[in-house]
Amino acid sequence: MVTAQRLRVNDEKGNRSASEILGSWMTGRGNKLTVMARRGTGYASVWLDYQGTPVKIGYAVHAGGVVREVRWEEPWREQTDAWKSQQRSQIAALVAAWHAERPEPREPEPLPASVVGTFEVDGFRFAVEPVTAAEHVVLCLVSAMNELTPIADLLHEGGRICGMVTRPGWKAAPEARRRRWRAEVESILLRAVERGAL
Repeated sequence: MVTAQRLRVNDEKGNRSASEILGSWMTGRGNKLTVMARRGTGYASVWLDYQGTPVKIGYAVHAGGVVREVRWEEPWREQTDAWKSQQRSQIAALVAAWHAERPEPREPEPLPASVVGTFEVDGFRFAVEPVTAAEHVVLCLVSAMNELTPIADLLHEGGRICGMVTRPGWKAAPEARRRRWRAEVESILLRAVERGAL
């Protein structure tokens, strides 16, 4: 059963942080699972209460209150499909309720002028944004309100990608998806170099 609780999590100094507990539930085997998230990230973490100590066992990627993907850490990846489906349903219900509580502005803000291009993969929108070093760009997930969440750093030379490192929370992205991101970013960078935007 989902427990609808919304609490702020305090850090060591007692300051309020942006993380919120979306809710908790008990699995069929009596384990307590909790979902936590921060506004504007599109990411929610799943925690197991293991003898009073929280242990991260997975995460969910969501957009607009809809869970797009749930990933499990080892050894929870080995759980049955039925178990994963039950937990995903609980996670999806909590994320949807949490999202519905926040009124969204009617019109999204425009993307920052520094963004050199966007692309879509699997229903998600991504943006490429250069940073201070000329050969460094950041790949960002774009929320429905055009908020940017950095997910990878890329190095390029004249638009050709030399290397890519995903940020924490995105390292489990499948290799095929990362190759697709890399190809899309390179295409955007090459076009930006041609028009003199880089």
